[in-house]
Amino acid sequence: MEREIKKVAVYVRKSREEETEDTLNRQQSVLIDLCEKNQWEYELFKEVGSSQEYDRPQLQEMLENIRAFMYDGIVIADLDRLSRNTVHFGQIKEIIVNSGVITITPSKTYDFSKDDDDFISDVQSVLSKQEYKTIKRRLVRGTRQSAKDGNWLGKKAPIGYKYNRETKRLEPSEDAHVIQRMFQEYIGGKSTKDIAYEFDLEGVTTSVGMIWTPAGVTRMLSNIVYAGHSLYGRTTQKKVNGKRVVEKTREEEQILVENTHEALVSQEDYDEVQRIKKQRNSRPVPLKLGKHKFSGLIRCGICGRIHSFQTSKYKRKRISSCQTRNYNGDKYVVCSNKGANVSEFEKLFYAHFKKYVDQIEEYVHLIEPKETNNEGEIQRKETQVKKLNQDIKRVQQGFLMEIFTEEEAHEQIKGFKSKIEELENDIERLKEQESFNEQDFLKEKLDRMKLFLTNGDDMEEREANMILQEFVETIIYTKTDNEMELNIVMKDLS
Repeated sequence: MEREIKKVAVYVRKSREEETEDTLNRQQSVLIDLCEKNQWEYELFKEVGSSQEYDRPQLQEMLENIRAFMYDGIVIADLDRLSRNTVHFGQIKEIIVNSGVITITPSKTYDFSKDDDDFISDVQSVLSKQEYKTIKRRLVRGTRQSAKDGNWLGKKAPIGYKYNRETKRLEPSEDAHVIQRMFQEYIGGKSTKDIAYEFDLEGVTTSVGMIWTPAGVTRMLSNIVYAGHSLYGRTTQKKVNGKRVVEKTREEEQILVENTHEALVSQEDYDEVQRIKKQRNSRPVPLKLGKHKFSGLIRCGICGRIHSFQTSKYKRKRISSCQTRNYNGDKYVVCSNKGANVSEFEKLFYAHFKKYVDQIEEYVHLIEPKETNNEGEIQRKETQVKKLNQDIKRVQQGFLMEIFTEEEAHEQIKGFKSKIEELENDIERLKEQESFNEQDFLKEKLDRMKLFLTNGDDMEEREANMILQEFVETIIYTKTDNEMELNIVMKDLS
């Protein structure tokens, strides 16, 4: 006796690899004609997604409705529209069987609860997986051959090039001179930070409105496209816990095709840039960072921009004049805040900082040590930890008795352990408070401030900067004519 079918789910899917735009429409048309011919009420689910992904939104919505017994059947073009992944196909098939749903294609109807149909579907799933691998190999071969012919296969042309739709190749654009200058300045000794700052300061623009950053300059200097070659498949996307993660592929998985378009820089210059980058990246971190005692702390009192440092021709360290430029009518106006010798700045800073340290010391002498009693709170949290450990044992027993699935047990235990870790951290903090009152806390901070006051000039610049960053929020610096003003904003010590 055949099952009575009243309402079905129609599922159509197009893979990202398929280039034909009307693939979905053809599937949809054939399947809806089938439903109307049999007078089935239908609900359409339609999407673009890889056959290897299980968490496709439309597929998951359809499966949720199947679990709720909303359909008598599923109508699809082929079984591989559901999945070409054998594991995922097995999961989908289990949901279909448990919900008493049959699967209908234009050529055959499957009832996976029957052994013959179940076996046939398993064989077809294995064949679909093999077909998927074959399609991927063909795509790679096709991509490689098209690239060898000189065709540009990227999504958009890199800065410095434009895409010619007739020849399908890259051609130099009006931005080419920007890229060429970037390579030459890097070879000439400038860093990516120097280049980004200089381009920003000069108002160097591109047709796509490039915002100049050290990271952006680094990416362009690393792009082999500027040497006239094309490289494809440098990254791949995978889904981890439902989120797309970009990963760098192995070198043997990438497709490098040489001399596909006109180069903007010579091969020698490109190789020299890569050599310099590698050499600079191998330097110790402190040498690369070039930290100054006041790095990141001095802010312009006129425009609010962070000041940088320079060394004068007399080997004196200086705070640079502010270089912020504002457009005023028909011209750019540079901020009027002047620079100064660091030695001149330090005299004023140390005077202000010492006053602050003296105030903290006076306060420490005035406050009375307060003993904290957290015993009750510690006991309460320890009791919670014991209960959570018992809950973990209860879930483990439930898994053995098949009350919980492995996935359910894992999720519950993971949640309990997270709470236990949080409680144990709270207990540790409360125990520390028992033996560490406000006076002790401030004394420790005070000792570090005094260390900077007495030994700041002898400290390694990076260490001195770390101490200042601990206490100072920012130093608002203003110098007009010969008058220098400082406003030191201290961090909250609590």
